[in-house]
Amino acid sequence: MKQVRSLDRGLDLMEVLAREGAQTLAQLHAATGLPKSTIRRLLATLQARRIVRQTVSDGRYRINIAMPAVLGDPLPPLAAAAIDLVVAAATDLTRDVGWPSDIHVPEGVAMRIVDSTRPLSPFHMFTVEANRRVSIFGSAAGLCYLASLPPAAVAALEARTRGDLRWGLARFRMTPANLEAELATTRARGYGRRLPGYVGESPRSDELFAIAVPVRQRERVWGIMTLAWPRAHLPVKEFADRFLAPLQAAAARASTQLGDLL
Repeated sequence: MKQVRSLDRGLDLMEVLAREGAQTLAQLHAATGLPKSTIRRLLATLQARRIVRQTVSDGRYRINIAMPAVLGDPLPPLAAAAIDLVVAAATDLTRDVGWPSDIHVPEGVAMRIVDSTRPLSPFHMFTVEANRRVSIFGSAAGLCYLASLPPAAVAALEARTRGDLRWGLARFRMTPANLEAELATTRARGYGRRLPGYVGESPRSDELFAIAVPVRQRERVWGIMTLAWPRAHLPVKEFADRFLAPLQAAAARASTQLGDLL
């Protein structure tokens, strides 16, 4: 009966996560009434089976599967495994260089931050929440991703967002020709950087710069790994001269591991 009770409790946790979205340990305790020690044990099992994952950026737990008759935003287990691999490489990078790394994946006409090592950095940074969407045309990650696409795919994204003051080029008063010139520069430079007018997605500027490189899964770009730092600390080129090589090495390690998932 103890095993059945544990299964029932585990299902209770899964239902809360599917219904309520990302939760802290305290929130799961309040929602289920289970002792925190029991919740930790059950979550460890669910994480080991990749049913649940904990994001580094906010420490919250998220479910990776769909639950019947429960609303949620599930992540396929293979995608969750991929994120775990990339975050591990980004964690090692932050421990080596100090600066935090954000992990982005393309999502429609935007980029989505799936996790961040900012809590692990010794430097105080503007906080970022997992699942935040950022501009594909203004962010370092977005421009890095666009630079990997064929021209037709870039043109299709531009057409879908034409005139959109949040997600389109209109936000930066750019033309498709301006964008193509920026992407050509990005390819030649070997990394993405923010547009000068991009200050993040919050009401106030995050006062950050970032550089970005692709993480590949075999032949396709799976996502983007960045390093971020305060604008007042270093100009972009000087930062890249110091830290681009370790960022590229971390992305290459993650890419090798992602290839083994297929």
